[in-house]
Amino acid sequence: MLLVLLVVILCFAQSGLVTRAGYTTYDWFFTGPVNKWCITDTVANGVHIYWRHSNFSPSTDLNTYYNFYNFSIHNWNWSDGIGVFPQRNMFYSIDNHPISGCVYIMSNNTLARDEAPGAGLFEFSSVPNNIWYPVIAVTPDNAIHCLYKNYVDGDTLLYSRNWSSPININSPAPGPTFPSYNFVGSKISNKLIAVWLRDEDSIPTRIFYRISNNSGITWQSPIELPYPPTVISSPTFNDYSLYAMFDAQDNLHIVTAITELGYTIPAEIWHFCPVNNPQWSLVFHYDADTLNAPVGYNASFACRPLIVQNHRDNYLYVTWEQFDSLNYEPISFVVRADVMVAESPNNGLTWQNQRPITTPNTTSKRFPCAAGVDHDTLTVAYLIDSIAGFEYYWQGRATYNPVVIQRIKVPLPVAGEQEKTAISIKSNFQVYPNPVKTFFTVRGPFSTDRSEIEIFDITGKVVKEILRFAQNDNTMRIPLDGIKNGVYFVQVGDELISKKLIVTK
Repeated sequence: MLLVLLVVILCFAQSGLVTRAGYTTYDWFFTGPVNKWCITDTVANGVHIYWRHSNFSPSTDLNTYYNFYNFSIHNWNWSDGIGVFPQRNMFYSIDNHPISGCVYIMSNNTLARDEAPGAGLFEFSSVPNNIWYPVIAVTPDNAIHCLYKNYVDGDTLLYSRNWSSPININSPAPGPTFPSYNFVGSKISNKLIAVWLRDEDSIPTRIFYRISNNSGITWQSPIELPYPPTVISSPTFNDYSLYAMFDAQDNLHIVTAITELGYTIPAEIWHFCPVNNPQWSLVFHYDADTLNAPVGYNASFACRPLIVQNHRDNYLYVTWEQFDSLNYEPISFVVRADVMVAESPNNGLTWQNQRPITTPNTTSKRFPCAAGVDHDTLTVAYLIDSIAGFEYYWQGRATYNPVVIQRIKVPLPVAGEQEKTAISIKSNFQVYPNPVKTFFTVRGPFSTDRSEIEIFDITGKVVKEILRFAQNDNTMRIPLDGIKNGVYFVQVGDELISKKLIVTK
């Protein structure tokens, strides 16, 4: 049985189900802005999700994993997802066909297409060489569009339609110096938008975007976004915070983050819509009086926003990751993050009900993706990182990290109307004594008469397995023979929470 460190998951009572799509030991999902990695699909009647999966450190088995949450059966098609590519590979982008519902998954050298919505039967096609950080979009006319950086010329942003000869999409504007761009297609027309950031060291970052109204055949001239009316004294756009969307009326929306030049705090989330007056609106401002640790690599204190629309009432929803200046991980000495949400009832002119959908604990919730709204329920995907910080960048060590979706009823209740702000998932068993030298006891009550008890180390490796049958006193004494000094975790049956066990021989 696969064990996952779901130490505690706290969520709003209105948020409904938090369910696991799979897991990974690879906790670094995106270098730059978050691309769409989870999609609510009304055509397929479910949720597509994909992520970078690995069982090891270093990640020699790294692959893209995929799963589908079926609304008809209220369950995943696979218990922990399935691998997409036949060889070591990792995703950069996903999109679904607006008519068929089939997903397309793009790696750095291969495009995978599912044969049917949620089937997991992928067909592969090769792509041109020298593609770097590709982002794809599929439009209603069945065209496949790709935006990417050239591996040889890193400052050039290239666009290709159905893998035709690429064009320089940023010219005459400067291209991105970092993979800080995004690419989105409309689901009701053949509009496309390429949006990117230009970062030039000490000069404040600039945002440019370019639109095509005819499926990439011709493009309008690049437009530079002006800075919003922020209160930050030396503002700069955040390199890893940029996402665009076309709504049900085919209007453009862009969300980004602003920080102090050279710093990660204060931080603000902003929304831009060219048909609004004013065009910019502040989603959230975050500052802190006390700072216990840094945010770590490739982040600011509020960053990586995504935006979706509820097509029933046209409410807009923005999610982002926000770090807690007081809650830090003692192993990696970086602060932990939680997932935030805000809503707008008036096309983004004003924002309300800004709140976390997760509660600070000993995990860090990263890379949130607002997947979409169906039946008045917002789906948000995120990674629960058991040790804050990227193991890939030597911040902590590899652990088994759940990849989950959370389903939230919308519109969000106004502050003070919730009957209960948070609920917790509790365990039914106890472990004692702790610390322990030779034997420890597990006490129930247990959910079944026959339970598997497992002990695993901090990396998730199982070091001892015992099968427990019903006993009159609901206890079991377990010897620690063969287990060395250290920190371990005890898991019993299908319990969601594992208990820490310290062995001191």
